Amino acid sequence: MRGRDVAWNAGLAGLYWLLAELTLLPATPEGRVMPLWPPAGVALSALLLGGPRLLPGVALGALLTTTLHMSFVSAALVAAGMLFQVIVDVRLLQRFEFDHRLERVRDPLVLAGVTLAGAAVAALFGVTSLLFDPSSDGRTWPYALVIWWMRDWLGALIVGSLVLTWMRSRPIHWTRPRIAEAIAMVMGMLLLIQLLFGFWALFPGHNVPMAFTFFPVVGYAGLRFGPAGASTLMAVVAASAIPMVAQVGGPFGTLPVGMTIFVLHAFLLLGWLSGQTLAAVRAEWEAALERRIALEEQLRHSQKMEAVGRLAGGIAHDFNNLLTAIIGYAELVMVRLDPEDPRRADAEEIARAAMRAADLTRHMLAFSRKQNLQPKVLDLNVTLAKAEPMLRRVIGEDIVLTIAPKATRPLVRVDPGQIEQVIMNLVVNARDAMPHGGRLTVDTADVPPDVTALPPDAPAASYVLLAVSDTGIGMSAEVRARIFEPYFTTKDVGKGTGLGLSTAYGIVRQSDGYLQVNSEPGLGTSFRIYLPRTEEAAPAEAVGDDTMPGGAEHILLVEDEPSVRRLSREILVRLGYSVTEAASGRAGLALGSDDTRHFDLALCDVILGDMSGPAVYEALRALRPTVRVLYMSGYADEAIVRTGVLDEGQPFLQKPFTPRELAVKIRDVLDRRGDD
Repeated sequence: MRGRDVAWNAGLAGLYWLLAELTLLPATPEGRVMPLWPPAGVALSALLLGGPRLLPGVALGALLTTTLHMSFVSAALVAAGMLFQVIVDVRLLQRFEFDHRLERVRDPLVLAGVTLAGAAVAALFGVTSLLFDPSSDGRTWPYALVIWWMRDWLGALIVGSLVLTWMRSRPIHWTRPRIAEAIAMVMGMLLLIQLLFGFWALFPGHNVPMAFTFFPVVGYAGLRFGPAGASTLMAVVAASAIPMVAQVGGPFGTLPVGMTIFVLHAFLLLGWLSGQTLAAVRAEWEAALERRIALEEQLRHSQKMEAVGRLAGGIAHDFNNLLTAIIGYAELVMVRLDPEDPRRADAEEIARAAMRAADLTRHMLAFSRKQNLQPKVLDLNVTLAKAEPMLRRVIGEDIVLTIAPKATRPLVRVDPGQIEQVIMNLVVNARDAMPHGGRLTVDTADVPPDVTALPPDAPAASYVLLAVSDTGIGMSAEVRARIFEPYFTTKDVGKGTGLGLSTAYGIVRQSDGYLQVNSEPGLGTSFRIYLPRTEEAAPAEAVGDDTMPGGAEHILLVEDEPSVRRLSREILVRLGYSVTEAASGRAGLALGSDDTRHFDLALCDVILGDMSGPAVYEALRALRPTVRVLYMSGYADEAIVRTGVLDEGQPFLQKPFTPRELAVKIRDVLDRRGDD
């Protein structure tokens, strides 16, 4: 046992003994059996909060208490009963999924039922110890059993709930008016108890039901201050009323001592149940209200994201057409210029600026989840290994980067370029959270279907975990709630666009994955990405080639954007293809129905002014079954993607594209003719 555990157990044993001795002071005339045993509540709350490591403290406190007042054998039996009581209570509470906060209506009832069983165990051991007491009268054993049972039950309820609620219930927001209200309530309750129990003889007729007038005050405490308030006020009632009753006072003073203890026990039990139940009802109502507010906020957020996504998709479609022309013509200019020509540097700068604009557009499409991904089976460990050199250049020298590919089956089906972008965005975000250096860990792991750490909305399946963790400044709850919103950033103006995390979230969700974040201020941040594992084999990697393949086939070019159409025609003609161009879908169909023309491929924009590209191809294929198709678009229309027309079986080229990307993709589609 460690030194810290020894100290905790010693302190618990001392507290147990001290409370026991204080409880035995106001003894009844017929013995030292009182209707409330606080050590039972202390032991119960200690084991619920601290775990089994505090059992020695409970055992030592119980043994120390009993050996001072009875023979060794009797003391051992009573102490064993006290120890078994708390063990039974804890095991049963865990089995019934008891919540320490007592903020559900079922929890006070569960606590009352379970502690009733535990107290019965202690009472049986206690009465058995009387067999070894020569002065004990066997005729009083049934009475002793009931009284022992009740005092341990009530002690576990009142004291146990007092400790648990103050340690685990939601904190009370103290203000000056609330502090004044709490003081007035306690003082009023003390005055009421003094009147009812201390000056009971002053009331004419000794009307016993008047004693229950404190119930509304306890209920008010539960409604206003929650379970902690109700348990505190009941502790005040018990501490005030019990000594007065022990002196044969109060509304129950005319009854025999045994009956007085029994009635007082029922009196306190009903008060505890009423206060805790009302507090739990209020807590459940507040929790339901918070859930409703959270759902409403989530709905507003999703509606806002949908509106922004539609706007982003529309802008990206037109913007990518312009970027396609800029990038394409810039590269054509660079091809014509000599490497030593100073104008080549100007053309390269134009191309670089256009590519940065294209990256920004891809971010917009990613968080709106309208990007048409090109998923492939890849090894996530291999992807991390390839990205490691680039990641080290990005983070700088003051951050220690650890790559830990621990997944044994890291095959996932994702878009390679997009998953690299997700990793880069998360790493850059981590770097910015560690301005003075720190540790950054990127690792993978296997996640079996039965793991409880999966996100709540993730179906049971095998996943590959990609985690990016840092030791940075962390995030508050308010920031965590907004980090995936587009354009939300905590960085200074000009140092962040607010698109990095929203882009990562959009890509992960579009890849059927799930993204979780854990972060606390000063404790760093951990992003955990769950990607569905695939059993397919990863394809062999192709060898890189910078040449632009050409051909002699006849291509029907259907594009309604003039600049893109002119650029595509010029590129294809230079590559040796025959090109017939159409400015609309209907014009393309008219050209395709001409029997004098033979087309090998239709290069068709997805979104045309008069009809969709897939509709054009379907009509064209009915006339010419052998014609191939390559779709291109600034973004894939959500309805088309959802219906599966542009699923992974359909060739697709994302705008903006370079001349080489167009050449390679067209050659790939034409060369697959023989594979069908």
